[in-house]
This record gives sequence, structure tokens and C-alpha cells, in this order.
Amino acid sequence: MSEPVGAAALWPRPWAGPPEPGGALLVEAGRVAAVEARPPAGDLLLVPGLVNAHDHGRGLLPLAAGAPDGPLEAWLWDLWRTPATDPYLTALVAFGRMALSGVTTVVHNHLPQSPDLVTEAQAVARAARDVGLRLAFVAPVLDRNLAGYDGGAAVEAALAAPDWQAIRAAQAQPPVAEQIALVREAARAIDGPGIVTQFGPPGPQWLSQDGWQAVGEAAAGGWRSHVHLLETRLQRDWLDAECPEGAPAFFERAGLLNDRLTVAHGVFLRPGEIAAFAEAGATLALNTSSNLRLASGVADGAALAANDLRLGVGLDGMALDDDADMLREVRLTAMLLGPRRFDTPGLSREAVLRAAFSDGRVAFDGAAAPGLVAGAEADMVGLSLSALAGDRVDDAPETLAALALGRWRREAVREVRVAGRRIVADGRLTAVDLPAAEAELTAQARAARAEAPPPGWIAQARAARVRAATRGL
Repeated sequence: MSEPVGAAALWPRPWAGPPEPGGALLVEAGRVAAVEARPPAGDLLLVPGLVNAHDHGRGLLPLAAGAPDGPLEAWLWDLWRTPATDPYLTALVAFGRMALSGVTTVVHNHLPQSPDLVTEAQAVARAARDVGLRLAFVAPVLDRNLAGYDGGAAVEAALAAPDWQAIRAAQAQPPVAEQIALVREAARAIDGPGIVTQFGPPGPQWLSQDGWQAVGEAAAGGWRSHVHLLETRLQRDWLDAECPEGAPAFFERAGLLNDRLTVAHGVFLRPGEIAAFAEAGATLALNTSSNLRLASGVADGAALAANDLRLGVGLDGMALDDDADMLREVRLTAMLLGPRRFDTPGLSREAVLRAAFSDGRVAFDGAAAPGLVAGAEADMVGLSLSALAGDRVDDAPETLAALALGRWRREAVREVRVAGRRIVADGRLTAVDLPAAEAELTAQARAARAEAPPPGWIAQARAARVRAATRGL
């Protein structure tokens, strides 16, 4: 039986044209059965569901744990201040916040809190199902440079032997073959409708060449892979020394340069590398707020536009205002990576909208989202026009588009559906008490902090890493 979903205005493919007043979607068996012309009804502007193409499920935010914004290589040490919390509750809070900003699909790069990856994967998958999101679970595989791109030499030299040994113990990883086996086991435990597991080596500098070869062989059977790439200048310098031929050659060497590869950040990609990734059919997930907060800069919008690399947009758990506002992230990306003046190229608004609503879905399961068209999955977001545009002088398509793109934000989200199931209604989650979950997570974190204060070596290790960074190491 079909359910009609009426609208004040319908914007079925935001990257392809303006919204139109009125319209209705007929939803049946989780899909859009038909799109009908109807008079405007209610207050909602209906748009497709947003894809968060790169995130870490930070239910407990770094700032709340005492990790200030700043350059990545220092910030990573500050993350050791984060107390351990229940993986399910952590993911539940993160996913709930995303849903309230219109996210219907998330590519979650998992940050393990224990050696038990499979149990944590099951907890994260349960959280995604409870909120109602589609989930790509990206599992890390890593084995080197966890204390610095110099192999940890600078940090080791600055610390007393017991502190260095404590760091080594905290960063210890199983052999790569065992990690790959755990990823496969996690996939067997959680993969199903709306959930898929991917290989996620965190970055070229954090996995050995032998490890990359092993991941490439493991992924050859059709697995997707998702990798942080060239987020910082120091990572650019490291890769230039490790693989002078460039980033695409690095992935080609591992057998991963293909249309199943997503790379994230890419702030320091060069135009030739962008072109090579585009030719291979790879995807780049942009993380504009995160790159600003962690002092990396912004991706090269002009080079991205010139080479037509497939793009997605991700929050990275680091939205500009720490509020998981995916709509604001889209606006910010369009502003910072878009054209300057009348004579400087950049990403068009249409390109950013395609990334956020359509192409970013490739990072999830390899298929772009077609929008709210007949036959498509019924993933949609209802934005309150009165909240966005109560002062509008008319309902012309151009007026609605200008107001939406200029103002949309999470506070305007009233309804979210995934496969037709309403997961947000009247601006609240339908299946999860988010305020209660947030309060419980905070209480857990405070208790964990009181029981186990942050390691004393954090400040020394951070300072040593900063000194090394100033020398280009």
C-alpha cells in the first residue's frame, strides 16, 4: 500500500534544478513509487537524504574531553585524553545527531576502544539500526608510525623509558593478517540490508608496504576501501619521500586504485593526482570544517572542478560548531571551494550539491543516489520553510533555492525518512531518546575520567611531536 508524502515544495534532485512548489511522493515498500504533481501542502521542503561520506562517530566530542582544535599531528596526541565509553552509546549519540541534521547514510571510520573489533562493530551496527541510518563500517588496518611519521623517534627521544614503553604498549596492534581476518569476521557479523563493512587503512603513512599489499589482495574480491589521504602538509612531505610518483601510484602499487576506493580530505592533492584518481573512478570525501579546525587549509576547488573527480561531503565528527550540522557543512563547502570573483574557477554549487546528495553515496555502496525519483529508495528530508524562509516574498523556484542554499541548517529539519521509515518527526528522533543518551554518555565519560585520568606523558609526547613538525619531520 502506498503512502502519499505531500510537500509545500519538492526538490527531488537539488544538483539538477531548482525546487518546485507543491508535489507529492508516493512511497511503497521503502521506495518512491511515483512523483505526483499536487498543490502545495504543509510547510515542508522535501529534499533527498544527505550522505555523510566520512565520519568517526564521535558521540563524545574531542573538545569535551579537553582536546583543543589545532594541527592534526599535535591534536592526535590530545585525543589520548578521551575517556573510554560504551561503543554502542557513543555511536548512538553520534548517529542521532547526524539524523537530526538530515543525514540518512553515514560512512563511519571506526576508532576502536579495545582489541575486540567484532564486538564493537556489532555495537555500532546496532546503534545505526536503532537510529535508522544506513551504515558503512570502515575498519582500520595499521602497523607503523603511530607515534609520528619518523617512526616515533622524536617522541622516544623526549620521554623517559617507562613512558615510551607505555606508549608502545598502548599503540600495539596485532599482525596485519590478524587485523584483516578481524575485518572479515566483523563483516560476517554485521553486514546485511543497509550495512556494509569496508577496509580502512587510516592513511599511507600508518600502514607498511607489506600491509598495503595484504589489504589490496584482501579487497580484490570486491570490497570497498576508505583511506585518509594528504590531510596535512607533513603528510604530503612524507608521501613525496615514500612515493615520489604521487598518491595514485601509491594506491596502484597496492592494487587499490579503482572505483571501489574512497580517499578523504585530499587537501594537498596536486592537479595531476586529482586527474589520475578521477580516471580510476575513485571518490574523494571533502571535510571542510574539520580541515579548518585542524589547521590543514581547504581542498583545491579549482583543480577538483577542472578534473571532474567524484566527490562526497563528510563531517569527520568535527563540524564547525561541533553540532553535526550536515546542511551547514554543505553551505560552507560551497562557499570555500567555490569560484572566487568572476574570473577564478572553483566547485559550482551544483557540484557540491551532487556530492552531498548523490555521489557521496558511492562511498557507501558504490552507487550514486538518483534523488527523489520513481524507483529510488525513499530517503528524504523535510525542511521547514517557515524556519528557513518565513520572510520570503514569493514561492518562485529561484527564491526557494536561494533561501535554502543560503540558510539551511539543522534547526530547520522537521522530518527524516530512510527507506520510507520516519526516523525524525517534528524535529525529534522517533526511536531514540537522544537527550537521555547524551546525558548517560557524559556521565560515563566523567566517571571514566575520574577513575583513570589521562596519561601523564601526553604533554611531553605532544611537545616532542610539535618540535619535530617544525623541522619538517
